[in-house]
Amino acid sequence: MSETMKKIERVSVTDAAVKSIRALIAGETYPVGSKLPTELEFCDELGVGRSTIREAFRVLQAIGLVELRPGKGAFVRRKTMDGQETIRQWFIDNRARVDELMELRMGIEPLAAKLAIARGSQKQLEQIRTIHREFCKAVEEGDVIKMATIDESFHDAIMDASNNRLLKRTGNMIADALMEYRTRSFAVSENKTHAMMPHQRIIDAIAAKDEKEVVQAMLDHLQISLKDMNGVAELDGKRQ
Repeated sequence: MSETMKKIERVSVTDAAVKSIRALIAGETYPVGSKLPTELEFCDELGVGRSTIREAFRVLQAIGLVELRPGKGAFVRRKTMDGQETIRQWFIDNRARVDELMELRMGIEPLAAKLAIARGSQKQLEQIRTIHREFCKAVEEGDVIKMATIDESFHDAIMDASNNRLLKRTGNMIADALMEYRTRSFAVSENKTHAMMPHQRIIDAIAAKDEKEVVQAMLDHLQISLKDMNGVAELDGKRQ
């Protein structure tokens, strides 16, 4: 199996695990505040690896259903995903932190895209294309969790194609913090399609080996993302 298919398969397995755990949370067995089964118990129950369950917990924490307590496990935080107003309030409360994350992305991701032209292989470019196709499918399906997970995979694939180990490690370090932002951003209906064309523009620039265009394309993409985030908070402010 190719590396590309492995990445897509990992996303699909994680998505399935998230849906299974969400269904369990929505039932009556685990009230708000109760402790969920352990990672190993979920591994046995769902027939997946421990890394998949950890990723699923990370996504569930990002959408506000689960609270992860170090050394204690996962606890039910709420039964359903945050409503639109709660999502907007989250952006207001966390604007400074998210702004800093976006500034960091604007520093390293254009560089990664530029290096992907100089060092990336054809196989790595095809991997980016494949992940983008899966992202478009997730948008069509309206699957917020899958969108957030695959969007992360898209940007990770560009980091991989830079073939710079330190840059890749830095990208991995901020991925956890970005997951909450991605999930909440895509949960706002008007933001769901805003990454599709920018992703394609980045891919086209890498394929054309146009370093100036790929840097600008990545910056424009991240600026649109930041504008979406600020727009959510401003809309909430006007309604109050």
